[in-house]
Amino acid sequence: MSAIFGELLTFPQEKGQEVQLVVNGDEFYAQYETQEGYSVVYDKELGLFCYALQKDGAFFSSKIPISKSPPPDLEKHLQEAGSVRLAKAEQSAKRK
Repeated sequence: MSAIFGELLTFPQEKGQEVQLVVNGDEFYAQYETQEGYSVVYDKELGLFCYALQKDGAFFSSKIPISKSPPPDLEKHLQEAGSVRLAKAEQSAKRK
């Protein structure tokens, strides 16, 4: 298992240009942020990385692409709840 902490990586988007994101995590669970520190998720419906919002400790898409300004009052460095991260990591491990 290899982990990445704060590495800047380039990612493709289905409906946009490549983006550079700061990555923290491993092959089972990773979190992505803009270089400004805003957490992001890939919105499959839009085909773009969007700013992340939280509900019940889990991320969901704000539907605002990171090519635009972040939502008002969005906090930087949001993190999913530990139970959410663990569940996602376990699902990923089962698929491998």
